[in-house]
Amino acid sequence: MASLDDVKSVFWNMTAKALKGKISEKMTEHPERWIRKMYPKNGAPDWKVDDNIVFLNINQRDDDYAKQRDSIYKSEQGTIMRHAIRTRVWDLTFNAYGPKAYDIVATMQDGVFLPEIKAYLAKNEVYLVPLMQQPIQSNEIFAGQWWERWNLTLTFNEKYVSVEDVGRIETVNIRAEAQR
Repeated sequence: MASLDDVKSVFWNMTAKALKGKISEKMTEHPERWIRKMYPKNGAPDWKVDDNIVFLNINQRDDDYAKQRDSIYKSEQGTIMRHAIRTRVWDLTFNAYGPKAYDIVATMQDGVFLPEIKAYLAKNEVYLVPLMQQPIQSNEIFAGQWWERWNLTLTFNEKYVSVEDVGRIETVNIRAEAQR
């Protein structure tokens, strides 16, 4: 079972692989500074208006496909384990800032189709839903200055398995009666 932090890490690694060497040397040298899982906690930008930076925001989508659930029961180590299998549907939004913000989201839009990215995602049982939205420009004003921002949302399916010990039957009482 993948935790939320595990899922965020998969998406962060995917982004770092797709952007490596494509936008700027800064992103390649110190990707943790320029590719972020969350906004700064103090609320104010901790980067400059000319820096290229991308934030990853994930939301679990309320999707009919995610509501299906299959259960498989297996005997393991003297007990019965239920493997509940379902799909979690994730919307991953890239909020990119800086003079190359559009290049960042365009690179991600194409990068998710690269064989090495698809293989990495598949290894983590995450798969792109190929009905893609287009990038949207949504500049922001902060401290009297306009900050260039582009957003792109991609949707992914994740195979999600939870395992639960449902116990075992230790004894069975059987009573037989003759019918006359």
